Amino acid sequence: MAGTAAGLALGVGTGAASAATGEPRRPRRGGSDVSLRWLGVAGWELAFDGRRILVDPYLSRQEYRVPGGSAIDPDRRLEPDSSTIETIVGRHLPEAPELMLVTHGHFDHLLDVPHLLNRRQWHGNSIRTLCGETSWHLLRAMGTQRKRVDECLVVSSGEVLRFPAGPTAQPPAYTVEVFRSLHSQYGNHGFFAPGTLTDPPRHVRTLGDMREGGTLAYQVTVGDRLRVMFLSGTANLAERELEGARPDVLVLGVSGHAAVHRYVERAMEVLGRPPVVVPSHHDDMLTSLLSPNLPDSISKDAVTALHATVHPYGAQVLDPRHLHAMPL
Repeated sequence: MAGTAAGLALGVGTGAASAATGEPRRPRRGGSDVSLRWLGVAGWELAFDGRRILVDPYLSRQEYRVPGGSAIDPDRRLEPDSSTIETIVGRHLPEAPELMLVTHGHFDHLLDVPHLLNRRQWHGNSIRTLCGETSWHLLRAMGTQRKRVDECLVVSSGEVLRFPAGPTAQPPAYTVEVFRSLHSQYGNHGFFAPGTLTDPPRHVRTLGDMREGGTLAYQVTVGDRLRVMFLSGTANLAERELEGARPDVLVLGVSGHAAVHRYVERAMEVLGRPPVVVPSHHDDMLTSLLSPNLPDSISKDAVTALHATVHPYGAQVLDPRHLHAMPL
């Protein structure tokens, strides 16, 4: 059964057994002031204590298919939708984030980041962007303001960053840990637009110009209250990179893993049976966030399969609704 918001607030950290000990996890201190908002595809807002973090914020939802088919067309021109971006931001994300976390360089993760970083209304705010090298080069080539490029933090794996920075004897407001991950692998064992960049490309004009460049996962720890793992940008994982991580909430990509063996099961096991799992990247990527038909864009089959797979691990699944904040 899907968890209600109230049930989730009461249940985080209480119902799952530790992979190492088999004992129930100890409850963590209440995190009821922490919320998640699904922005569609793999986009999320994590909000707490007046702070906001955006993960893979992609709001344009442009046409990506080859004519007459369903595959991604690498030659289709990029078409960020500034009007839709501004409408959604005005209604749901009016306050500037402190951080943007980018999992990889594909269009449905990075395309709208330059527009958001360049927003006039957020010009006076510091916004740090954590991303891999390829994504950083793409941001530079896509017209991101120099101020924002200078605020980028190029990461790879293993970083544990404290925010705000300061003496280690003082507890931070939150930390971000970076993990190396892997892109989804489809039925043919490949994926769209692989490859990395070591310099900014001359032009970024088509979907195929936005290379994956290596995929990252992030764990945000809010004080001593709550750990939220964003294994959300794709549906694959580098299992050994995640050993020892124990998130209370796992935001998990659930589409495109036909060639990945025991993907969800391995995620649950290596992460110590997270008590709460939230599906990610499970809509059609096309239906406008302003459309009344938006709920129909969600893959109900993917959510049903996730429920069935994590139930034996004692986990609660929270089914997100587009643009609605969910208390954790």
